Amino acid sequence: MILSNIKLYNFKKYTSKTIEFGEGLIGIIGKNGSGKSTIFEAILFALYGEAKTRGNKELLRNANANEKETVSVELEFEFEGVLYKIIREFRGKAMSANAKFYKNGSLTTSGAKEVTAAIVKLTKMSKDAFMHTLFASQKELTSLSSLKNEDRKKMIRKLLGLEKIDFVEKELLEKSRELKREIEAFREILLGEDEIGQKQEQIKESGAAKENLAKEMLSKTQELEHIKSREQSIKKELEVFAKTKEQKQKLFSELELLKNSKSLEILNQVKLTAELHQLEDKEEKLKKLQPLKAEFVALQEKLKEQDRLRELQIKKEGILKEQVQLKQQWKKSKADIETLERACEGYDEFLLSAKKLEAEIALLQESINAKQSQESELKAEISSEQKQIDITNQKIAKLRELGSDSSCPTCTRPLLEEYDNVINSLVGTVIETHQKKITEHKAQLQNVVTQKAAHEAEKKPKDKEFSELTSNIKIIQSKLQDLKIAKEHFVHVEQKGIKNKEELKELEAHSYDERAHQNIKESLLAIEPQYKQALSLETELKRVVLVKSDLLHVNKKIEELKALATSKEAEFKLVIYDDVKHKNQLQEHESILKTIESKTASLNEIKVQIAKIEGEIKTIQNSLQNNEIQLKKVQAKKDDLIDYEKIKTSLAEFKTRLNSKVAPRISSIASEMYSQITKGKYQHIEVSNDFDFFIYDEGKKYPIERFSGGEIDLANLVLRIAISKTLTELSGASSIGFLAFDEVFGSQDESRRMEILEAFHTIKEQYRQIFLISHEMEIKEMFERVVEL
Repeated sequence: MILSNIKLYNFKKYTSKTIEFGEGLIGIIGKNGSGKSTIFEAILFALYGEAKTRGNKELLRNANANEKETVSVELEFEFEGVLYKIIREFRGKAMSANAKFYKNGSLTTSGAKEVTAAIVKLTKMSKDAFMHTLFASQKELTSLSSLKNEDRKKMIRKLLGLEKIDFVEKELLEKSRELKREIEAFREILLGEDEIGQKQEQIKESGAAKENLAKEMLSKTQELEHIKSREQSIKKELEVFAKTKEQKQKLFSELELLKNSKSLEILNQVKLTAELHQLEDKEEKLKKLQPLKAEFVALQEKLKEQDRLRELQIKKEGILKEQVQLKQQWKKSKADIETLERACEGYDEFLLSAKKLEAEIALLQESINAKQSQESELKAEISSEQKQIDITNQKIAKLRELGSDSSCPTCTRPLLEEYDNVINSLVGTVIETHQKKITEHKAQLQNVVTQKAAHEAEKKPKDKEFSELTSNIKIIQSKLQDLKIAKEHFVHVEQKGIKNKEELKELEAHSYDERAHQNIKESLLAIEPQYKQALSLETELKRVVLVKSDLLHVNKKIEELKALATSKEAEFKLVIYDDVKHKNQLQEHESILKTIESKTASLNEIKVQIAKIEGEIKTIQNSLQNNEIQLKKVQAKKDDLIDYEKIKTSLAEFKTRLNSKVAPRISSIASEMYSQITKGKYQHIEVSNDFDFFIYDEGKKYPIERFSGGEIDLANLVLRIAISKTLTELSGASSIGFLAFDEVFGSQDESRRMEILEAFHTIKEQYRQIFLISHEMEIKEMFERVVEL
């Protein structure tokens, strides 16, 4: 893998940045806080969608970017001769992740998780493996020799991924201990040989007792069946007696019912005959009242005609009164219309003036809004510049707190003459750049505010005039509505008066005599009682036909009931029933039922005893079966324990073989580079299986601590590169062609820095790209390519 270029948008301190990498020994040079390490954080983010350390993804957004702007990183790299590109983004307030992966310009994969999986598949490295293999910091290099023995071993094991094997070993040990505790706990609940024998003997004894009870139950069951057979025979005889008795009682009831029905019909016959005689008398009375009835009906017709004439007279008088009122309303409505028409004059002129004034006000408001927008933009610019001044002032204050004699927080070197240069540079930035812009913006702001005030002053009287015009228009509109209503009312009054005149002409043809009307009413009242009596008699006489029909039907019904009663009495006498014999059979049946109940209770007691014995046998059998199950569980745990012990032994052997393979490979790679860097002075660096470091000097082995600081720095460098190469080989990622080192110069003096740079120049042929991150500006001439930040 060779990195070609990277593009950053709103990523951490970068608003927009494009970097071309090139090949060879590449220096990433810049002052503290210039964003050097951010470049490699962005590379890691592009490949795996995560920063170097996990945390709040909002921290990746540039401080000056708003929440709607996208955070984006585009990385192009070459892998095995193929050109790839990754675009990784966070969008919107929620920082939603998205990614795209291109191969030779064609989109092959999209989606954050999918692109990460494609990178892992391509490089054969996870994020942690990529970091440990290709990135090295000053802390890692110094730790290789300065840490205590155990801490250094832990660090190397972590770099090599061996801590995972340590974790598995620890888990296996915990599992083995847990299994041993569980096996020991099972021993307390398992049955002994004596207990198992006793329970098996109990099963035999209970089985024999159950067999004896079963024989006794069979004998009693046969006896009970014989008694039940006799009970069923008597029960059938009782059913015959019951049916005969029921039939006798039913016939008796039916006979009594017929007799009662006959008596009721005779009573009904007498009642109907009497009613018929009464109706014949009333028929004679009605004949006498018929002339009065005809006279009453004639008088009713005359009264209806008089009532109609009276209603027409009342209607005529009402219309005459209404005509007087309508005439008054017609005059008033005509006067109101004339008044409203005068009040509505000039309406069209008012409307035209209002539209013209409204257009002038709208133009002024647009001008005011434009000035308002300019004012807001200028205030935002001033606030942004002031924010940059505050940030720069904080940096100046922090540097002044440190003082010129303090050390750099990154490289630990004294600040000395750089102190005043940095402070003067920051102060100059505040005065010449930000403060100058603030002054310009304030002058523009004052001009905009003045123009806006002039527009507002011009608009104010026009607003007042428009308000008065609108008020007058509304008043006239209200009067126009009143005018419309008044005209409609006028037309209505006029039409109503014409209609009333037509009705009065028609009513003049009718005449009403109140005295004649009263005489007819008095005549009706005089003969009304006789008329009502005639109507009542007519209603009652309507029953004559019905009464005669009912009387004929009753006579026929009485004859039918007499014949049915005679037949039913003969049938009743033919049914023979012996009540005494029926009672004797009932007593015998009751006695047999008691015997059956007693025998059944005895039989149930035996069944309960058998069930109890079966329950005891089942309980013992369950106990024995459960003991067998627990024994199998214990055996399974013992088998698991044996398997864990075997795995532990195999894992220990694997660790030994792996260490014996890894340590010599690191030694071989480190020795070759160290010999090359020291020009053959030191031929060999040994890395033991326990990751202790030794340097051979004239054929003798010495601990690394024996040598000078510069020699140790170079040894740490080649050892870290050897570890990276070994990791690459172990992961199968042989196509990774670059390394990156962050601040490897530390606090070394100039001569040591030159030695390290010379060492990198010596080994650079082994990699197409070697990145060195440093804030040492004076060494940038030593690189084939420099990215200055």
